[in-house]
Amino acid sequence: MARHLVASFQWSSDVGNEIASSLGFAHVILESKQFPDGESYIRYPIDITTYDGLILVQRAYPNQDTRLFQTMLAVDAARDAGIKEIHVVLPYLPYSRQDRRFRDGEPVSLSTVLTLLSSLRVSSVITVDVHKPEAFRVSGVNCVNVEPFELYAERLRGSKNVVLLSPDLGSLWRVRKVSEYVGIQYSYLEKFRDRITGEVTMKPRELDVAGKEVFIIDDIIATGGTIIEATKILKSMGAVGVHAMATHCLLLNEADSRMFEAGVSSITCTNTIPTKYAEININQLIVRALRELIT
Repeated sequence: MARHLVASFQWSSDVGNEIASSLGFAHVILESKQFPDGESYIRYPIDITTYDGLILVQRAYPNQDTRLFQTMLAVDAARDAGIKEIHVVLPYLPYSRQDRRFRDGEPVSLSTVLTLLSSLRVSSVITVDVHKPEAFRVSGVNCVNVEPFELYAERLRGSKNVVLLSPDLGSLWRVRKVSEYVGIQYSYLEKFRDRITGEVTMKPRELDVAGKEVFIIDDIIATGGTIIEATKILKSMGAVGVHAMATHCLLLNEADSRMFEAGVSSITCTNTIPTKYAEININQLIVRALRELIT
């Protein structure tokens, strides 16, 4: 195996430490700061010219614009030092929800980010539970989407009177994969719009939730709006509890408080974004993906 170095930013050091320890590689924390005018500075604190490969770990949320640019600076510095193989680990990939052009004149932001990384000749980009896996691709780069669903299933194993729900048809594949591990019934929330009032309602498609503990599973909780509305409806249909489970918990504008006020029983997230609800550690899944990539 070629000699690799793991480098992470300070706020990603827990992920970097576990990756380095698991793979038997050295780990360094990048120096970083912002100049008074807001521009970013990064520096490797050791001589990296003796390494053949680099695993660069960056939690790119919050401050995603700055952190993405720091990532590109770090990649370019490593290339300039002669490192041939660079794997970029972005547990949460900013701009990934803009994976197609919704209106004329818009960029496809996911493609923009990946194209920039491709132009820096990275070997791979590794993320966790990207919004639309089929859009996560760019020429010349191995784009690896790590799926956390086996960890969700392990957490649910042995639970009684549980059903799984996707917030919409587009994310149904996520709950299907969790169900494949544990054999729990699943469905999705079907939305209806009143043609006269414009009011939107929702209900589970062909799934009885009465007397059940309902787990709503999605990739991102941002404002929590969908889960809040779904909770009210599911409770009115007899659900005993409604639980939110997501990979990336942004929890904007105190979304967690509003969710609990609406009757949500629990919030469970992964550690792609550190929060007090980050109870599922995805680091070893990233390690497993890296083992398959490193030459």
